[in-house]
Amino acid sequence: MMNVRIVSKQGLRVRLPLAALALFAAAGLFLVRAAVSKESDKTSTNVDWATYEATQGATHYTPLTQINKNNVKELKVAWTYDIGDSVSIDNPLILSGVMYLSGRNGSIVALDAATGREIWVSEPKMVTARQRGLTFWESTDHTKRRIVFYRANHIRQIDVATGKLDPEYDVDLKVGLERDPEVVFNVQTVSPPRVWHDILLVGSAPGEEYGSAVGDLRAFDLNTGKLVWQFHTIPTPDESAAKTWGPNPRTFHGGANSWTGTSVDESRGIFYAGTGASTYDFWGVDRPGDNLYGDCLLAIDIRTGKMLWHFQDVHHDVWDYDLASTPVLFTAKSKGKSVDAVAIAGKTGFLFAFDRVTGKPLFPIEERTVPQGEHMEGEQLSPTQPFPTVLKPFVRQTFTLEDIDPAIPEPERSEIQARFRTLRWEGIFTPPSTVPTLEAPGSNGGANFGTTAADPLRGRIYVAGVDIPAVIQLAKSTPQFGAGNNPMERGRSLYQKNCSSCHGVDRAGHPPTFPSLIGVSGRLTNEDLVDFIHAGKAPMPGFPNITGQSMTDLLTYVNNGFTPSDAPPRKAMKGLADGEPRWRTDYGYWYDKKGNGVMRPPWSVLTAYDMNTGAQMWQIPVDSDPSYPVSGVKTGTGDTNKVGIVVTGSGLLFAPEARMKKLMAIDADTGRVLWEGDLPETAVGVPAAYAVNGREYVVVPAASGTSRAKPKPGRQTGGDLKDLPAVHNQFVVFALPETKR
Repeated sequence: MMNVRIVSKQGLRVRLPLAALALFAAAGLFLVRAAVSKESDKTSTNVDWATYEATQGATHYTPLTQINKNNVKELKVAWTYDIGDSVSIDNPLILSGVMYLSGRNGSIVALDAATGREIWVSEPKMVTARQRGLTFWESTDHTKRRIVFYRANHIRQIDVATGKLDPEYDVDLKVGLERDPEVVFNVQTVSPPRVWHDILLVGSAPGEEYGSAVGDLRAFDLNTGKLVWQFHTIPTPDESAAKTWGPNPRTFHGGANSWTGTSVDESRGIFYAGTGASTYDFWGVDRPGDNLYGDCLLAIDIRTGKMLWHFQDVHHDVWDYDLASTPVLFTAKSKGKSVDAVAIAGKTGFLFAFDRVTGKPLFPIEERTVPQGEHMEGEQLSPTQPFPTVLKPFVRQTFTLEDIDPAIPEPERSEIQARFRTLRWEGIFTPPSTVPTLEAPGSNGGANFGTTAADPLRGRIYVAGVDIPAVIQLAKSTPQFGAGNNPMERGRSLYQKNCSSCHGVDRAGHPPTFPSLIGVSGRLTNEDLVDFIHAGKAPMPGFPNITGQSMTDLLTYVNNGFTPSDAPPRKAMKGLADGEPRWRTDYGYWYDKKGNGVMRPPWSVLTAYDMNTGAQMWQIPVDSDPSYPVSGVKTGTGDTNKVGIVVTGSGLLFAPEARMKKLMAIDADTGRVLWEGDLPETAVGVPAAYAVNGREYVVVPAASGTSRAKPKPGRQTGGDLKDLPAVHNQFVVFALPETKR
C-alpha cells in the first residue's frame, strides 16, 4: 500500500502588484538576460550566466544555440585565465559581458568575458578555495549592484563596478543559532546563497559531528543585514515536528542543514532547499524518530518563512544520506497537462519529482520495508523508507561477490573478496553497527552537489552519479590528544594517529582521492585548515575534538615545522571536551590500491530522464581511464570529484571529465560523445556558458589541482592548449573560431 509522507502545511496565495508581475515576466523562466551592447552593432547580443547554476531554478541551462551538434568539433580555446598556485572550483558569473570569479589568493576578479582582460581584482582572502560560486544582487531601487559572498562566516558585499568591499554590510552567521558562537566551528556553506528581490536566502554547513550547530534556513535583508525570518530545520519543543526527535531536540542536536545549492521559483516566491542528516550522521540513539526536517526537500514561502510542503527521502538517517544535490525546477507534461515541477536526486541513487506548488509526486512513491537487522542498542530505525516506483535508480544499489572488479590483480582481488565475505549486507539501508557493514551507495552518493541539471523546456533531468560503495563500522571515540615534549612531536603523534592512513606517513597523500599535504600552507590559510579538520570533507571525516593546543600542534606538524601564531583555539560544547565517548565511523569509501572503486566499472555514470514519462533515456560513464587493463571498457571517474553539467538550447551537454582533464560535449538526445577538449588541470565544479557580442563561450574551472609550474598570473589567448605554455590552475574558455560561427 502506498504511504507517501508529504505534508501540505498551508495553501499558496500569490498576490502581487502589477509592477512585480511585469518584473517577473521580463525575468522569464531562465533568468537569462539578453541585452544590446551600446558599444556594438544592435544585432550583437549578450546572454548572461547570471547566477550560480545558471538560473534561479538551478537548471544549468542556457538557450544558446550557436555551438551545436554539427560544429562542436570546431571548438578551440579562446582564452585562459591563470590563478597561480591558488585553487578554485568557482562557477563564474557572467553579466553584461563581464565575468566574475574567485581568483588567486582568494580574491574576487572581474574580467572582460570576451578576452579575459582583468578589469579589477579585489583584495586577497575574500573567499576560501572551497567556495563554489558568487551571488549577484541589484537592489529593487537600482541604487546598488553588488557581488554577495561568504567570508569567514560572515555575509559581505562588494561593488560590481569597482570590487571595493562595503564596510557597512557585515552579517555574522554564527549569531542566532542557539549556541555560544565560540563553540560554532563553521556555519557558512561553500555554495552561494540565493536572492529574491532584496532578500538573501541562506543555508549553512555547520559540520557533521556531535555538537554541530543547528542547520536553520535564514533570510536576511540585503540593504540592512537584518534577519527577515528563520526556519527551524530542527524544531523547537512547541513545534509539531518535535515529536519526531525526542525531548529538547535543539539543545544538543545539530545539522539537518542545507549545505548544497538551493533554488527559487521567482514568480511564486517559493524557496526550495534540500537538507542533510542530523548529527551525528551514523548514530541516532539520542534522536529517536524520523527527525524532521532532516533529509527533506522543503518548499518555503519567501514572504513569510512558512513551510508550504515537505518530503523526507530518508527517515531517521544513520547513513549520511543527505539530499546533497540542488532542487531543480522544470516543466513537464503529466496526464496531458503542463506541470511546473521540482526534482531532487539523492545520495541513495533515487530521483524524486513533485508539483512545485502542491508537493504532489509526479510519479508514485511507495514506503517499503527496509532491513532491521543487527544495529546499535537503543537505535529506533524507521521500518520503511520511500522508494520511487517509476523513476529507476541512476546508480547501482546492490553489490555481490561477483561485482568485485575482475581487473584488480592478485593477490589484491582475493584480499578484497575475503573482506567482502566478512561484511554485513542486507541491501540498501542496512543499518550500521560495530560490525563492518557494506553501504551501497556510499555516503558520497549517488548524487552530490552540482551534479543535477535540466532542460526545463523539454522536461528532461540529467544526473551525474557516483557508484562507489563504502564500509562503515561504529566504534567508541574520545577527544584526541597528542603525546610529546614539543609542538612538532605532539603534532606528529596526532597526524600519525588520525591522518596518515589516508594522507601518508610522509604527508604526500594518495592522489587523486587523498591529496598531498606538503606545502598545504601555501594553498590554504590556517583558518581554512581548521575548518577542514573540524568539519571534514568527503572522504575525510571531521575531527571536532582536536582543539586548542592540540590543533596548534597538528598544524605545526602539517605545516612542516612552522608554528602558526593565528591557529585559533576552539572551545567545545560541554560533554565533548570532558572525554565523554561517542560512537563514530569514518566514511569508508572502498577503493583499490590504484584509487579505483572495488566494484566492476563504471564507477560513475551520467543518466538522462524524460520527466514527461519517467523513463530513463540513456546512461553513459562520465569518464574513462585509458590505463584500465580491459580494452573497450568505459570506467567512469571513480573518485570523489563532483562535476556539473551545462545544458544548451542546441541539444548539447557540456561535462568535464575530472580524471582525464577534458571537457566533453554530449548529444543530449542519445548520450553520444561528440567532442573532447583538453584541460590543463582537474575540473571540479560547474562550467558556464554565455555570449558576448553574439559569440558563444563555454568556461570551465580547471583550477582544482596544485600547480606544477609557476606561470605568470594573467591571461593568454590563442588556439589549442598544446600551443600554450604548460600552466595549471586556470579558467579555460572555449569558443568557435571567428570564421566558423
